[in-house]
Amino acid sequence: MEKILLIEDEPDARTLLARRLAAHQFQVIEAADADLGIQKAKEMKPDLIVLDLKLPGKDGIEIYKILREDPSTDSIPVLFLTAVAASGPMTRQSIDLIAAQKHGVRLEGKYAVMGKPYDPKDLIAAIRGLLT
Repeated sequence: MEKILLIEDEPDARTLLARRLAAHQFQVIEAADADLGIQKAKEMKPDLIVLDLKLPGKDGIEIYKILREDPSTDSIPVLFLTAVAASGPMTRQSIDLIAAQKHGVRLEGKYAVMGKPYDPKDLIAAIRGLLT
């Protein structure tokens, strides 16, 4: 059973997503904030991280940078979840731009971006694609 770390500060969204993932036979590890998410990633070595882009304190890009700088977490695939921006859905390219401008980090490796709200089937397909 693959382990997924879910880093999401909104309790209702986290609960709903955790239940959805568990229904698809994933072991779900939950974290309600950035620091706990980073700690759990390092301790539990999940197979994939579902990461909300907008979190209080450290945002998703900053968490990604921290995880990529640590050899124990640098290869874990990440699925960024983000609210739809006023100008339209966030894309891999717009996330790259945010990362470069805000944190000086280049997103590399296996990652994907999915807007909120998301279609549950698309979410599971994106997760399975990152796990292969």
